[in-house]
Amino acid sequence: MDISVREIIDAIGGELIHGKETLRANGVSTDSRKESRGAVFFALKGPNFDGHRFASDVLKRGASVAVVDTADLGEIPPGASVIRVKDTLFALGALGRYIRGLYDIPLIAISGSAGKTTTKEMTASILSQSRKVLKTEGNLNNLIGLPLTLFGLDNTHKAAVIELGISEFFEMDRLVDICAPDVALLTNIGRAHLMTLGSIEGVARAKGPLFTKLGPDKYRAVNLDDPLIRALAGNSGSQVTFSLKEKADVRVREYSVEDSFGGATVLYEVAGKDVTVRFNAPGATNIVNGAAAIAATLPLGPSLKEIEDGLSSFSPVHGRMEILKVDGFTVLDDTYNANPDSMASALRTLAKASGRKVAVIGDMLELGEASSIEHYEIGLLSGRLGVDVVIAIGAFSGEVSGGAKAGGVRGAEAFGDKKDALDALKKTVKAGDAVLVKASRGVGLEYIVEGLKTSFAEAV
Repeated sequence: MDISVREIIDAIGGELIHGKETLRANGVSTDSRKESRGAVFFALKGPNFDGHRFASDVLKRGASVAVVDTADLGEIPPGASVIRVKDTLFALGALGRYIRGLYDIPLIAISGSAGKTTTKEMTASILSQSRKVLKTEGNLNNLIGLPLTLFGLDNTHKAAVIELGISEFFEMDRLVDICAPDVALLTNIGRAHLMTLGSIEGVARAKGPLFTKLGPDKYRAVNLDDPLIRALAGNSGSQVTFSLKEKADVRVREYSVEDSFGGATVLYEVAGKDVTVRFNAPGATNIVNGAAAIAATLPLGPSLKEIEDGLSSFSPVHGRMEILKVDGFTVLDDTYNANPDSMASALRTLAKASGRKVAVIGDMLELGEASSIEHYEIGLLSGRLGVDVVIAIGAFSGEVSGGAKAGGVRGAEAFGDKKDALDALKKTVKAGDAVLVKASRGVGLEYIVEGLKTSFAEAV
């Protein structure tokens, strides 16, 4: 990335209050703690931070430009430029939209309540068989992360696969404005972020702009098995459909799921032609995620061979249904994130294990007034699925363990502290067990996974 101050001002609608328009920048930074020599520093604000406090220091350390909402920054080096705007977060998105517009390549935007990260990886894997693809890395899927991802575009990229995550109303509107998708995919509508979105209908309204803001010449990849998504798609625009149950552009004809996390084999019908894929990763959700990924790529014209090779070579993201062999037992690391639907899916995968089934369940965050009942229901489901041991962790551990006991789990315990839970787990787990570890990202249950690996010998 190489851009002049004049270009930045034109893109974000700012006012130059210090320095020269001819100065150039070679990147973008939003973190004052990181190296930003030659970059544009956006002074963002949040509940617990204000980048304006560090703007002067960042410029002194070599940043070329600062984008701020005030002129009161303290000492500014003579060689630096400062641009003032009304809203630095909005300005960051505006620059991301400008950079997106410089590259006439197809962009696929993916969102949904569950499966969006896995589907994004599958989609990128299919397209990568024939072209260089920019894709979202890590959790850079929000109003800050999306522009930072787009700043990575260059002339070698022939497509982009972008993940969009929201937790508030109207965020999706802005994300769609920034990335200007050519293909939009909603994996599903489920019970996530209920604290801010209120209900599953609220989730649908908040996610909906990914479909409704697209022009009629753009493609919507529509999950025919989700009635809320079908309603959002309506009959507008160009559509590519996928389904496990109905006739669609991409249909799951047959599948088999192996026990003990062995993967799955799927026969897809793609635009009337068959393609067989074997997933090495565990979980029945890969079947529908694969169908969604195929549908999203169809407008870009991949061959059946590229679809087969792309999906067969897909590997889970770290912390997303990742299998670890530890001293005779298996750990299913799904600590990346959780909501009621993804938690239920993970428990169903655990139920396929051949040995004793142990579920380490941490809090699912941002569920608001539904938190207690949702955690109880997850505990109840674990019992109905035949889980042998439940170790619940967090503020709602009592609800999880209570539900598990009601569902028939004899070995169900509740812990408020991760260390105490790990100590109990180390005494419980034994050779032949399968251990699922899952919670919302903020709970940090990778502590449990790392604790098991440290305490026992990880198989090579």
